[in-house]
Amino acid sequence: MGGALQALAGHVGDAGDRVGGPPRQSPVLVGLFDPNPLHFRSGLTSSLTAGWLHGRPTIDPSNGFTSQAIGHRAAIDLLHLHLPWWNPYEGTGMALLGETQSAALFPPTLLTVFSNGQLYEHMLLEVVAGICTYLLLRRILVARPAAVAGAIAFALCGKFAWFSDAGVNPLPFLPMLLLGIELAFEATRAGRRAGWRLIAVASALSVYAGFPEVAYIDTLMAVFWVAWRCACLERRQLRLFLAKVVLGGVVGMLVAAPMLLAMFDYLRRADLGAHTGSRFGSRHLGPSALPQLVLPYVYGQVSAHPRAPIWVRVGGYLSVTLLLFAALGALARDRRGLKAILVACALLVFARMYGVPGLDEVLGVLPGMAKIQFYRYGTAALELPIIILATLGLDDLARVPAYRRRLLWGALGAVTVVVGAAFGARPLVRTFGPRFHEATFFWASVAWATAIAVAIAAVAFIRSARTRATLLALLVSVEAIALFVVPEFAAPRTARIDVAPVAYLRRHLGQDRFYTLGPISPDYGSYYGLASFGVDDFPPKDYAQYVHSHLDPVAGFTGFPSSRRSVESELLHHLRGYRSVGVRYVLTPARESLPQSANTLQLVFRSPSTRIYRLAGAAPYYRAPGCQVSPISQESVSVVCRRPTTLVRRETWFAGWTARVNGKPAHIRRIDGLFQGVTVPAGSHRLTFSFLPPGMSWAVIGLLAGCALLCLPTVSGTVRRRQDAPEQAATHPEGWNDPAGLARPV
Repeated sequence: MGGALQALAGHVGDAGDRVGGPPRQSPVLVGLFDPNPLHFRSGLTSSLTAGWLHGRPTIDPSNGFTSQAIGHRAAIDLLHLHLPWWNPYEGTGMALLGETQSAALFPPTLLTVFSNGQLYEHMLLEVVAGICTYLLLRRILVARPAAVAGAIAFALCGKFAWFSDAGVNPLPFLPMLLLGIELAFEATRAGRRAGWRLIAVASALSVYAGFPEVAYIDTLMAVFWVAWRCACLERRQLRLFLAKVVLGGVVGMLVAAPMLLAMFDYLRRADLGAHTGSRFGSRHLGPSALPQLVLPYVYGQVSAHPRAPIWVRVGGYLSVTLLLFAALGALARDRRGLKAILVACALLVFARMYGVPGLDEVLGVLPGMAKIQFYRYGTAALELPIIILATLGLDDLARVPAYRRRLLWGALGAVTVVVGAAFGARPLVRTFGPRFHEATFFWASVAWATAIAVAIAAVAFIRSARTRATLLALLVSVEAIALFVVPEFAAPRTARIDVAPVAYLRRHLGQDRFYTLGPISPDYGSYYGLASFGVDDFPPKDYAQYVHSHLDPVAGFTGFPSSRRSVESELLHHLRGYRSVGVRYVLTPARESLPQSANTLQLVFRSPSTRIYRLAGAAPYYRAPGCQVSPISQESVSVVCRRPTTLVRRETWFAGWTARVNGKPAHIRRIDGLFQGVTVPAGSHRLTFSFLPPGMSWAVIGLLAGCALLCLPTVSGTVRRRQDAPEQAATHPEGWNDPAGLARPV
């Protein structure tokens, strides 16, 4: 089995590298577009046929630099049966699992081994999100047409439409977590011991998904949901219900213990930049973002206009239709407790995102909120409660006799919101210049939303409740699909990746590193298995301090190099420092050149996308003065020393690294503030190095304990269900067990 996995990993990796990762045309939209991030992020694109729309298919470039590039590296490691603890191809080496955004142990990440695997991963996540939302809505007795519409609306929500980085990974597990709470509630009412396992699974997957900020915010909605369900129970049942919820959460954290430990250990040793203060927590979306919440493309396609700064901070959207039906759902007469918690949750999340005075700090006082970009990462916690309220509104409209008047007034209100949003967007639109006005996005957005409102009004005149419910659900679904696919039209139709630089470096780089001013962008060295000194991530503090002290005092590491103007000059002024970290090659775009000399840089390769320069005098990966050094791999070396010496390994010193000399433990110390050093006695020796996050053995024990609890059958609960089945059937002859608690409205 292990050999088969390694063969698959090698075959997939080699095939992807031969074509530069993506195929020339992806299956998206019947082969018309290829949204693979490599086209935009790798710097190796030699030719590209642009999509039908200007802009980008997604907002955040992290979908390439971290999610694709580093996620692919983690998947390759796993298929080679190597646990993804460490990434030697980024900077001077950094933790892979603890970095979190690679989602290294998240099962869907394995799909990134394929050429367009990120696309397949997100399709899977959207399907899971839709299924869980549908089952949740049916559990609270929403009619099937409305439940289908709600499932489609969340599976194709604004967060999924505009983002494809690790920030979308936890989204499916919010409705899954709520569904788990519902199962625990039902089991409590039936007096069963089970019902908590789905809570554990959803909690663990939310952590492994690799974006703790989103998982943390989503947990807030689960707290609201638990509070509602507590109010639906009798006092004697509360303890059992809360025990199930707590047990599910605890088991989920046990299962996720390796990820949690690696994350906390790494983040406290990493350079987090602006995330260390309250900079993000004090920011909010401005008034200009409100029109975009209901008219998503009122400012054009994603990042299409260089003077549209709104795309830097926005995190998703709703729609006029969802808001209309959500308002009608909130005004319906039944299920008051559920509607109250949904409205409260949506209101508090909205207030935090937009900085509503008086309400903003209700969530802001929670631990860690000051360091989170809530305006971008909290969108799903706003979208799901609105979608559930909208399905309640749809369900109510299908049953209430006075449906026509409600729909007509609602459609009129929707048109009013559209007009207000259009006028609210005009000030920012005017700043875009005349070129923007030639596009149709502004008026198309207004016309589309108005047409949907008119269609809703037309449905009001249909008498059949079944037909009316089906058509309204169809309108919600069609709008969700239409808004979701717009960014796809900005993806390239065809693209060609120039892999010749990759092939050259694989032949010549060895254990040395390369530095790039463009091609094979930072982190894409990890994708191709080439050691890149650049980082577009949160690096270890030692690495950041070394760069600022020896190489570039103004470098920023989310986007390092941070400024082309300064980076090239800093490179030329600090060639000695780059040699000291083992940089042997420097890459520039093909249209740009660097000054050459025999003692510094010499051009050794050129392709349609890239120039490669060799830097003379690069320090070797292993160095031991007075010894004959024979490198075996990045984790193993043989030395023959005439006298005791210190072997320097140019890999980041980090807690968790251990060394052995001839199989015996040896002390690793920090050298030059960054590298690893081991004292070697005279003679012939073999040194091996390995990395394991501190305390990981205990985390693995927690994982095994959590898995055992998940798999442990509740024999007594099964027997009790069998004994109680005849009694329950007699009590509810139609098989309805009131899972939503409607028999006791709150």
